[in-house]
Amino acid sequence: MNKKMLIVYPNNFLQGMQGTNSRVFQLVKLFKEIGYEIDFFGYENFTSDSSFKDFEKLNTDNLISNLYVYDFQQPKKNKKEFIIKKLKRKFNKDKKNYLQDWTNPDIQEMFDDITSKNNYDIVILFYTYLANLIKNSNQNYKKVYFMEDSMFLQQYSWDKNNKNLTLGKLIDEEIERLKYFDEYFCISYDEKIFYEKLIERKMNFLPHVSSNFGKELELKPLSKRKWDVFFIGFNNPFNVEGLNWFLSEVYPYLDKNLKILLVGSATKKINISYPNVDIIQFIPDLDDVFKNVKVSICPMFRGTGMKIKVVESMEKGIPVVCNERGVDGLPDKIECGCLVTEDAKEFADYINKLIENESFYNEISQKIKNYYNKIFDREKYKNKIKDLWF
Repeated sequence: MNKKMLIVYPNNFLQGMQGTNSRVFQLVKLFKEIGYEIDFFGYENFTSDSSFKDFEKLNTDNLISNLYVYDFQQPKKNKKEFIIKKLKRKFNKDKKNYLQDWTNPDIQEMFDDITSKNNYDIVILFYTYLANLIKNSNQNYKKVYFMEDSMFLQQYSWDKNNKNLTLGKLIDEEIERLKYFDEYFCISYDEKIFYEKLIERKMNFLPHVSSNFGKELELKPLSKRKWDVFFIGFNNPFNVEGLNWFLSEVYPYLDKNLKILLVGSATKKINISYPNVDIIQFIPDLDDVFKNVKVSICPMFRGTGMKIKVVESMEKGIPVVCNERGVDGLPDKIECGCLVTEDAKEFADYINKLIENESFYNEISQKIKNYYNKIFDREKYKNKIKDLWF
């Protein structure tokens, strides 16, 4: 009989559209392969980009056995009772909370009902913003945390203008919530080392792994690829900031004959038309894009975790030009093959050189492929999880 797992993650990961969705999708496939029956608990109307209305249609491989969805727009059964429960929850806490909490009394009730009626071996959460769900659980399942980002750093970057918010308040709260868990997996090697020291517990490194590892995507010959430069990013402030920097600071130094493709909801903020730039907000199959691009870019000055867009480009052997945040999470920043700079002109020079100099292009492409094959070996991590969970 298969072991049972519940995954708690707010967004519909089957929609793609952002890096963390791709991450969750690949992990679900891996968990299924090692013998887990997987249920999923998500949030409808949590963000404008995510919806579970098409989940059943997208779940063609039956990766998820049972879907549970909390709808934020659904009227509360008893609004007065809900407010009382919320106030009690607030005043029962020992101190004021600063770290975001993506739970409420109704979500807690739903979660407790799901976990009490199912004999789960493991419950997995992806954000410490959800950790209060398992805080007071006395059920006999393993509580596992997959750290995709350092949430206290993310929130501090978002809310820097809030004078009541300090790194100390946020980090203390995140450490407290992390201690609710039994086991930890970090996508970022940087955060694995950092958090191990903070909570004095073992953190496992598990980078973004792909079920296509070892299956090389057949790219078109360089001369036949449609786009020279490729960016992808969903609409979060870090992607928008980086894209704006690229267009205002780097673009003027680029050869104007280059064809540039910008993909994702981050492009909603672009108000200027460029003659050599194509903008597409959503593409269902990125493999068709990767076959047709020469260089990937990741302009980014803030953020944590590991950049999935960078890893997916590395997987295909497509050279990556990025800022220092683009190589966050990788165990080796120097030998990974990415071309890294904070300087706009040098960023453009790297792109121009890759397009103009085929031998340089092939050298960087091979270096990236070698690094990817060394660090992102899926079978190695799959066996590690098997050893831990069976």
